[in-house]
Amino acid sequence: MYAVLTPATACRALREAGFPHPAEALHIDAREERWAVTLPDGHIAWFPASEAGATRLAVERRVLSLLAKHCSFRVPEMLFVSNSGFDVRRMVPGRCDPWGLYRRCQADRRLARKIGRAIGQILVEQHTRIVEADATGWLRERVPWPETSTWIGERLPRVIGDRGLIRALTGVIDEYEGMAVDAADRALVHGDLGLHNLALDQADAVNGVFDYDGAAWADRHHDFRYLLFDVGREDMLDAALRIYEPAVERSLDRNRIRLYNAACATTFLAFRAGVRLEQKSCGRTLVEDLQWVRTALAKLAN
Repeated sequence: MYAVLTPATACRALREAGFPHPAEALHIDAREERWAVTLPDGHIAWFPASEAGATRLAVERRVLSLLAKHCSFRVPEMLFVSNSGFDVRRMVPGRCDPWGLYRRCQADRRLARKIGRAIGQILVEQHTRIVEADATGWLRERVPWPETSTWIGERLPRVIGDRGLIRALTGVIDEYEGMAVDAADRALVHGDLGLHNLALDQADAVNGVFDYDGAAWADRHHDFRYLLFDVGREDMLDAALRIYEPAVERSLDRNRIRLYNAACATTFLAFRAGVRLEQKSCGRTLVEDLQWVRTALAKLAN
């Protein structure tokens, strides 16, 4: 384990693995029980910070192996796995600018539909080419986000004082937790699929997907929840479902997707507990988080 990871330690481990880079060329980020080390050649190394982190990395490697074997879209390519639990991956080529792309897709319906169609095709493969037997016994059956009603209930009052809004959001989480999922709706889901985990080329074509740390054998509707933006239109979701539903011969429940989106928005708002009002959390201001939850609630009410 690497409870503390310094550039010198990472440099030495990577050099021994055949990836020699000076310590000053490495960029290290702490990532929930793991360390992400960006290398200067389009590679990324992941080091476990704990036993839990080592397990997370091992599970994600297994997911990536399944996707590489069965699907045509690009995911991070495993280049090296050490006995101590760290690995080196080739990143999906392309640029990742989620906030810039988000703003462009809000204004450009054609671009939103283009991205939606690409995601729809990716999910056709991901949800059909890996079967339950591939995931049984080792892959979680619940996505890690949204958080539980207890977790959210403890934090929401520390973020907002609007009791009516708190009641409405608590109702969203209660409905989410009471949602029954048919076995036929379960598939290998990414668990955090959105603009922040896509790599695009210069023509805005989607090169591939990364960050399968939240993968689960769970309700396929989860992989569409971040295709809804805090605007009235649903261009990206519409485009994705036009590709997806005929290919899998299954209609998805848009209200369930909207519920999952609202539950995620609620969790991000609760995650702000302890964050200063003027400070961004997960890339959003308090005003932006409130706009998201209110738009999500309005869509559920329609």
